[in-house]
Amino acid sequence: MRAGGALPEPEGREYEDSIGTSGEGAVRAVVRDRRLLAVAIDQGVLQQTPGAVSELLREALNPALAQSRIDTPAAGDPGPDLGAVNAQLTEFTLQGGQALTRVQELLDASMAKLAGKTGLSGDSTPQYVEFLFQDALDVVRSTQAALSADPAPPVTGEGRDEAEEVFAGVTDGSVDVLELTTAAVRLSPAELGQAVLEAVNAALEEWEERAGAVERPGLDLEALQKIGERAEQVREQSLNHLRTYTTSLTSIMRNID
Repeated sequence: MRAGGALPEPEGREYEDSIGTSGEGAVRAVVRDRRLLAVAIDQGVLQQTPGAVSELLREALNPALAQSRIDTPAAGDPGPDLGAVNAQLTEFTLQGGQALTRVQELLDASMAKLAGKTGLSGDSTPQYVEFLFQDALDVVRSTQAALSADPAPPVTGEGRDEAEEVFAGVTDGSVDVLELTTAAVRLSPAELGQAVLEAVNAALEEWEERAGAVERPGLDLEALQKIGERAEQVREQSLNHLRTYTTSLTSIMRNID
């Protein structure tokens, strides 16, 4: 890499490169097949403290590593982030209910203004919509139940570069610790990038070895499947309710004299 030569082509299966950046492109990380392939660092970044440089590096590394794990999953990987799914579904349910209530309020206000002049009348209430959002909340509860299906403790790995200027700690595939010595930020960008690459890849290798050896209870696949099925039902119901609501509003508009 320091000589500027071309990177070797992967043998056998071709893997997509996952790229992460930080500092408006000042730091760039390339990951292929779950390993750090290259780290590019602008010279200006090295004018900062070791802690600040470390933070920029982790901001670039972790999105690329996460995408690579999605592209090339392996045994021992952490399960899906059901906590995030839970939070998002709850937020979507609240936002949807608030938006629909606001639409109904505006329609009712408009109909009240036009009723005397046009004879406009009708019920603008979206029928059975409360059941739709109850279904969404049921999905959240199912998600919470499935969340306890993978209680295994996090698996970690550690690694250093050859000169021991960079220390990397990996937890469940993400770099949560990246320590740089004062001497590390005095290296050239290419040298520091190589040191980070060595430390991070060593930590990833140790993490994968430990994760593969851990006996963790399998995720409740049936529960996850039910969550997916219920989410699809909510989507279908959303479309059906929207069609019914639109038909009702069209009928109301036809009452205008």
